[in-house]
Amino acid sequence: MEIEVAMVYAEALYGAAKDLDEVEEIRDEITQIDQILRKSRDFSELFLNPAISAAEKKNILKNVFDGRVQKEVLNFMYILVDKGRTTGFHEMVRQYCRLMDDAEGISEGVIYSAYPVTDEQLQKFEAETSRLFRRKVHLKNRVDKSLLGGVRLFVDGKMIDASAQHKLEQMANEIRVY
Repeated sequence: MEIEVAMVYAEALYGAAKDLDEVEEIRDEITQIDQILRKSRDFSELFLNPAISAAEKKNILKNVFDGRVQKEVLNFMYILVDKGRTTGFHEMVRQYCRLMDDAEGISEGVIYSAYPVTDEQLQKFEAETSRLFRRKVHLKNRVDKSLLGGVRLFVDGKMIDASAQHKLEQMANEIRVY
């Protein structure tokens, strides 16, 4: 349910940003606010604390962000405070970025490997994966020591398994058939 609510708010903000032709600027600002909330435990607790009134939170937001972020971003933060939706802010930022990537034909993915891949290897995997998915794919590398070799890719809910383990399993299945 929380993701659905976050998506509704992200879509509303994205729509407003698109109307104003400020999609990237607003993404940058909400991403910076998200980073501040993640890094500053005191500010995060203050922003999320239900014991602090909405009026007090909005006053703090105004003092911190007025003149530093666009009016639409500040108004968005006010709405979240008024509706008691501040706990979903991180997910809203993630969904906003996803909407922006979708509009630009970009997908995010993860490449699992037994050892870290080099930047050059990562670029090659991104190019090949982009060709397969017919859209720009950005990959993040995560090390999975359980892989014997090869890689496993996850993009847009799809998996491409080119791991040695998977190939061995396929060979074992073929042997069982005979």
